[in-house]
Amino acid sequence: MALFLSLSNSMCKMLKQPFERITDAEGNNPGVQPITTNANRVSWQGQVIQLTGRHWQPYDDGSWLVVFMESNSRYCMMTHYPLKPDWEQLQQDFYNQWKLHTVGCLRANGFIRNDDDGMQVLDNIEWYFDQTKVHVFRNLDRSIATHISEIQYYLRSLFDDYNPSCFDSEEAWELSHFINQQPKKVGGNRGKKHEFFPVDRFIHDILYRFGSGISPDDFLDVKPGDFPCPYPQKPMLKVL
Repeated sequence: MALFLSLSNSMCKMLKQPFERITDAEGNNPGVQPITTNANRVSWQGQVIQLTGRHWQPYDDGSWLVVFMESNSRYCMMTHYPLKPDWEQLQQDFYNQWKLHTVGCLRANGFIRNDDDGMQVLDNIEWYFDQTKVHVFRNLDRSIATHISEIQYYLRSLFDDYNPSCFDSEEAWELSHFINQQPKKVGGNRGKKHEFFPVDRFIHDILYRFGSGISPDDFLDVKPGDFPCPYPQKPMLKVL
């Protein structure tokens, strides 16, 4: 099991961390490689938005909005920092956010039915965090960056339309909840666009990764109590 954290240049600069860049198989295009999630790996793209400059008035207090977006679902998690965070704090907050979003989504959609289910999920999460090898690098997946840039539009709309008295992590949580329920479009075969909802894909992933032992249904070739893998296990064959 592996966890890939791809951090943008601006995030690495904020953290003052000299993470290495990654390249393609030929050693080209350093720092702009696509990242993927599959059955054995989860990849998150990290980016930061600093609320400074006229564009963010009257909320231009120099605070930091840290965004992590999962590569397959385009599900985002956001944390607001009045002061610049360090790497240790950011890592811990990332894990806490992932845990909170997981439990919140599973409860809201009826997959956690009682306290025993909740404890089982929390145990699964902690086991996963303990067993998973973490890879951190300086990189920006351009396709994900396009979706992250949309967050600035939603943030500006929040400020203009609702004029909150302040912007903090609670507001960031609510904003991420709204964004994750909006449809996304990605390129598909033969240039066709495919539409999906981030929260739906996120739920399928966390059920597979953290829902072991809580499924009331049985699935073909899946251990009783577990959920199926949402990712292809074998190469897709094409009929000629």
